Amino acid sequence: MIRRIQDEKQLLPWEGDPLGVRACAAAASYGIDGHVCQFWLQNEDTLLCRIDDSMVLCSGARADWDELAGFLPLSGARVVLCRREEAERLGFPVRTSGWVMLGEAGKDDGAPFCEVEENPSLRELYALLTQCETESFHAPEFEAFYLDMSHRTRHGEALSVGLRRGGKLAAAAFCTAKTGALAILSGVAVLPQLRGQRLGASVVRELQHRLHQPRCCVYRAMDEHQSFYERLGFHDAFPFAELIVP
Repeated sequence: MIRRIQDEKQLLPWEGDPLGVRACAAAASYGIDGHVCQFWLQNEDTLLCRIDDSMVLCSGARADWDELAGFLPLSGARVVLCRREEAERLGFPVRTSGWVMLGEAGKDDGAPFCEVEENPSLRELYALLTQCETESFHAPEFEAFYLDMSHRTRHGEALSVGLRRGGKLAAAAFCTAKTGALAILSGVAVLPQLRGQRLGASVVRELQHRLHQPRCCVYRAMDEHQSFYERLGFHDAFPFAELIVP
């Protein structure tokens, strides 16, 4: 049976889960009253969290997949993020897929020390993201990115660091979801003309240092950036998929 979560403490079992941390951080930033985010439990061990039109699914051993497949189209979500093995059980069309990688905070790979700026201008950060777009990465809509990032930053749930060259933001790394057990490295961006100078590694290391979380995770697209994150001490944990809700 699926029922609404009424107490934020019910999310505690998932604060160290790379998917569950998204739900925990959303609750910490926006509350659980349903104005921005909604939260459900199925059979006590399966968590669902809808943030705008995206659903995060963390399934347990008692998950009822027929019920979930019927509930998701009625939830208002357009996409659902889950482990790939869960995606196969739902059978929805796959939009994107990749790997979740886990790393310990503060891994030192010899990258040069750099003076970084904490929480640089979000407009500059967004402009940097747009210059780093690829076939698999597209910058989100500006207004949604700006409002969410600024809100989470004000509430202490998001953090970004930036490195400047010639007065311009040249590299940045940012986190948009964290708990006391785990933080998500949400994005890393370096100006294309300045890549190969280990600026990306420097801002990642500095962000990890400032987050103070024992572990950090990153979602990487399939067949992309694996060696970069491995040099920083990350390793593949499990594959994920983002599905289109019928």
